[in-house]
Amino acid sequence: MEKQSRTAMAAKSFVSSTIGNIMSSLLGFASRTVFIYTLGTTYLGINGLFTNILGMLSFAELGIGSAISFSLYKPLAEKDIEKTQAIINFYRTAYRIIATVIALIGIVLIPFLKYIVKGADGIDNLTFIYCLFLFNTVSSYLITYKTTLMSADQRAYLITNINIVVGLITTVVQIILLLLFKSFIIYLVSNAVIQLLSKIYLNLYTDKRYPYIKGRNNSQLSKEDRNVIFTKVKALIFHKVGEVSIYQTDNILTSAFINVTVVGLVSNFVLIIGIINSFVMSFFNSATAGLGNIVATETKERRLSIYKNYDFLAFWFFGWTMICLYFLLSPFIKIWIGEDKLIDTFTIALLCTNYYLSGMRVAISNLRNAAGAFEQDKWVAIAQAVVNIIVSIIGAKFLGLPGIYIGTLVSSMLPNIVRPIIVYKYVFEKSSKMYFVIYISRIVLMLAIVTVITLITRFITFDNNIINMCFIAILCILIPNITFIVIFRKREEFAYVKGMIDNVALSKLRRRA
Repeated sequence: MEKQSRTAMAAKSFVSSTIGNIMSSLLGFASRTVFIYTLGTTYLGINGLFTNILGMLSFAELGIGSAISFSLYKPLAEKDIEKTQAIINFYRTAYRIIATVIALIGIVLIPFLKYIVKGADGIDNLTFIYCLFLFNTVSSYLITYKTTLMSADQRAYLITNINIVVGLITTVVQIILLLLFKSFIIYLVSNAVIQLLSKIYLNLYTDKRYPYIKGRNNSQLSKEDRNVIFTKVKALIFHKVGEVSIYQTDNILTSAFINVTVVGLVSNFVLIIGIINSFVMSFFNSATAGLGNIVATETKERRLSIYKNYDFLAFWFFGWTMICLYFLLSPFIKIWIGEDKLIDTFTIALLCTNYYLSGMRVAISNLRNAAGAFEQDKWVAIAQAVVNIIVSIIGAKFLGLPGIYIGTLVSSMLPNIVRPIIVYKYVFEKSSKMYFVIYISRIVLMLAIVTVITLITRFITFDNNIINMCFIAILCILIPNITFIVIFRKREEFAYVKGMIDNVALSKLRRRA
């Protein structure tokens, strides 16, 4: 695939994702606002807690989706229909087994819910609520496995377009039902029904676009191909452990050691961080399939050059948005739902730092995924899991809420150190020393910018919350971006990004003309 084609596909996916994110964000805020004022923060905590518990059960997926996606790049590029059919058949069988395992484990956990959910006195039908979450998770594995085909074929924007419509319908229906009935169960049932129908439609839509996977066929993977997938899966199991231990345990530990209502308070901050993260990630994830093509077709030197541009973009996007989040989260929450919904500044700093650290490994992780280099750093994930659980539990005992996120922060550093070493060695065949020099210098730069804005906001404040937030927002827009432009304007990566933006703008002007 030519560079222009790869860029066009990535741009199309990014634009589609951005539109979807804008709509879902606006609707999400409307829905969250109605939720808080009709049901309260405790129900919000239950919602976040059960989402995390089912996220932990997704460990049973074992990373098969990533391994399958990697395996589909080549047959799709070569239009090998039989091989694609065989992979999808394998995928179907694997996900049916996974759905069964998740359902069984989920049912076994029901008697233990009372030990996990602290401070939920007065919440009726807790088991039924949990089962609704379990149903949504299990049905996803049974129905939507085929959509990986569109993502691997750089057609993720089609899935996004459908999800935009589904999200719109779901949110509007749920807002209406909340206002009418003020019932969490009705809220969840409506979501379950709409999501099930959308999954069935998405499955049929995939069949229509790729008719050769529709129905039954006898295509089977060879033993060699199965061994390749199993090798990837074995490595991804370790990565799955790390992923689950970091991203799916914070709410569970908060509920068990502190209170489920605190889970609801933190979830408002996590919601906003998640929205910003989805905006930024939509760009980088839209290019993952294109990276797979690059790894397969370009020289090592070309791979490294493209990666550096990709990594520079990640730093700019995640660095700037991290600064905005750190300074604007509390003012926004205060205006949105009230000062009584705030959490301590230290926890906010930890949440934002974790967001930045995760962003700084996006480029290197997506390249690793595209190259299928899962095996070399598999033990890091286990180390992550152990460090996160131990530090978070000790932290919760002695420091409360911030201690839980200190565990997340400490464990997040491990892949940020090891993964670049692996990718530089096996994908670029070069030393990663310069990567870490740049990485540390960027952290120093970020700390300097945060210090400057902190000093300004301490000396200049406004009594009106909205005016004060607007003033801080202007500082967060101007200071980081002007600093980045001044420092990086002569870098090759900056020239590449500027050229890319100019090309997109020129293309739009030509279309209008």
